[in-house]
Order: sequence, then C-alpha cells, then structure tokens
Amino acid sequence: MTPPERWVPGWLTLGIVGAAGFLLGVVVLVIARGVVHDEVRTVTVTQTRTVEVVPTVPDVVGVTLAEAEETLGAAGYAVDAVGGGFFGPGRGDTVVEQDPAAGTELPGGATVTVRVE
Repeated sequence: MTPPERWVPGWLTLGIVGAAGFLLGVVVLVIARGVVHDEVRTVTVTQTRTVEVVPTVPDVVGVTLAEAEETLGAAGYAVDAVGGGFFGPGRGDTVVEQDPAAGTELPGGATVTVRVE
C-alpha cells in the first residue's frame, strides 16, 4: 500500500493566510488602543524665592515725641526716649537726635533711642 499524499499549501494559500493574520493583528491593535488610554498628566512646578528685606530707620528729628513714636512704631520699631524736662520726656517734646541715624538698616522690632528737648 502506498502512503497517502501529503497536502502542501501553495503560494496563494500562504498569501491568504498571511493577509488574514495581518488583518487580525490590526483589528486586535485597534480594539486594544480603544480600551487602553494613555494618561495625560499636567504637573505645575512653582518656584519660590525668599528675599529678606531689612527696613531702614525713618527720620524723626524735628518732630514731637508723639509723632516719632507713631512713625517708628508703624515702621516696626520700639522707641526709647531720653532727655526732656524736669519730669522726663513728654509727648510734646521735640526730637533733637536719634540713634541709630535715619536711613540705617535695622531689623524690625529693634529699639530706636531718641533724645528730646
């Protein structure tokens, strides 16, 4: 008895199978792309910079002690008054000198000494 003949695919059969496999791959990719979404993320980066500003002492020579206390207090300074009349400095006395001098850089909260007459 002779063995049966084996079927051998021809070029046309191989071409059809290759094209079908390619189309199946394209369909799978299209479906997968519709199911899997790429996430888009927006990241905002904020950069900060710290700048230390040292205030300068305002000029209070020639004003009353009350005005000097108000001006220096608004600038963030404490006031120490020296001089004045028999009972010490009065709020109506005039500032004749200040330490530190006007325009000096001095951190807020420091004390400015004024001499009144």
